[in-house]
Amino acid sequence: MRRRCLRDGGWVCLLVFGWALWASAQTRVQIDIEKSGTGVERLPLAIPQMLGETTDATLGQQIRGVLKQDLEITGFFRVAEQATYPEALQSVEQINYTAWAALQVIGVVAGRLTSTPDAQVGLQFALHDVGQQRILAGNTNNGTKVRKREKAHRFSDLVFREFTGEPGPFDTQIICASPGKSKNSKDIVIMDYDGHGARTLISDGSLNLGPVLSPNGTFLAYTSYRSGFPNLYVRNLLTGAEERLTSGQGLALAGSWSPDGRWLALNQTIDGNSEIFLYDTKSKQMKRLTNDWGIDVSPVFAPDGQRIAFVSDRGGSPQIYLTDVQGKTPRRLTYEGKYNTAPAWSPRDDVLAFVGRAERDRTLGIYTIRTDGSQFERLNEQGGSPEGPAWAPNGRFVMYTNTQGGSWRRYIMREDGQNFLLPASGPSCLVSQWVARTAR
Repeated sequence: MRRRCLRDGGWVCLLVFGWALWASAQTRVQIDIEKSGTGVERLPLAIPQMLGETTDATLGQQIRGVLKQDLEITGFFRVAEQATYPEALQSVEQINYTAWAALQVIGVVAGRLTSTPDAQVGLQFALHDVGQQRILAGNTNNGTKVRKREKAHRFSDLVFREFTGEPGPFDTQIICASPGKSKNSKDIVIMDYDGHGARTLISDGSLNLGPVLSPNGTFLAYTSYRSGFPNLYVRNLLTGAEERLTSGQGLALAGSWSPDGRWLALNQTIDGNSEIFLYDTKSKQMKRLTNDWGIDVSPVFAPDGQRIAFVSDRGGSPQIYLTDVQGKTPRRLTYEGKYNTAPAWSPRDDVLAFVGRAERDRTLGIYTIRTDGSQFERLNEQGGSPEGPAWAPNGRFVMYTNTQGGSWRRYIMREDGQNFLLPASGPSCLVSQWVARTAR
C-alpha cells in the first residue's frame, strides 16, 4: 500500500493500493479524507463518448464536459485523454475491464443519451470500478435539455461520493450580487456553482447587496438602497411577499441564518455604531447581542446554531470574535495580523475561513483558523483583492472572488490551499453564499 496525502497536518489522504496491480488485486481504490500527510496524486478516470451521442453530438460533448470539469476541478481526479481509450462503448452496463486496466484508469463513466425533438433528454450513467470489475453506482434521469448540466452535476456528486464516502460539491448553487442594467445598480442572482444557469432573484434598479438564503431555500435576506437608505429586507421567494426589517439611515446587513431557519444574524448601525442582532422570524423581534464602542459586523452562525462568529475592531483593529446566541462576553479568536474579516464557518464545524492581511507584505489572502484559535494559516498567494469566502455545503472546499485587473474571477479552493480558477461563465458577482440546490 502507498499513502499519499495533501500536506503536513492536512486533511485529505489518498490511499492507493498497489496501483501497478489494481486489476489483478481487484482492490477498491478510494480517497480517504482525513487529517494526515503530504503530497497528492490524482485518480485517473475515463469518460468515453456516450451511446446515442452521435444523434446529438453537441449535447453529448457538453454533458461529458461538465463531468470532466467537475471532477478535475477538485484536484482529486484526472480524466484520461479520449484518444487513448481502448474501446468505443457498446453497452452502459458492460465494458472491457481488461482493456481499461491496461490504460491504468481506476474508473470508467459509461453513459447513454437519448433526446427528442421536443427538447426532452434522457441520461443513463454507470460508474465502473476497473479493479473490482463491477458497477459501483448508476442512475437514470429524464427531463428537459435546459437541465442537462444539473443532471451531469448530480452524477459527478455520485462519483465523488463513491471515491470519498462524502457528498460532492457539484449539484450546488451560489448566491451573489451582480451588476444590474442601470448605472450603480446591483441585482441578486442565483446560479450553478460554475456560473451556468443564472437566474435573477432581485432586480429593481436599486443597489442590492449581501444576499443570504435560508436553509430551506424559501427566504432571502438582503440589503437594498431602494428607499434611499441601506435597509434590510426578507423576501419569500415562493410568494413574493417581502418584509422590511430595518428603517432609517443606518447600514444593516444580513450575516447568516441559523441552521433551523428561525433566526437571522445581522449587523445594524444604531446611534452611529454597528452592533450584532438576532431577528426572530417567529416573534418578529430583534435581540441585541453586542453593545460595545467598537464596530461589530459580519455575524455568522456555527453549524450547531448556538455559537456566532463576528468581526469587531473593539481591540483596535478588525479581528474575529466568538460569542453565543445569549450574547455572552465575546472571546477574541484571531491575534495574528491587524486585519481579519469576513468569517465563514465551515459546515464541518471545526474551522473558519476569512479574509486577512499579511503583515510582511500587506497583501490580502484567504486564511483559515480552527475554532480553538490554533492552526492560523494562509491558503492562497496569488495576490489581488480576494473577497468572500464561502464554504461548499460539504465543508471540503472554499469559493472566493478575486479582483485583479478590474475583473472579478471566482476560485474554488481546497483547505490545503490548492486553488482552481472557475470558468468565466455567468454574470460577474461577489459570492455571498454557496448552497445545496433546493429546487429540482
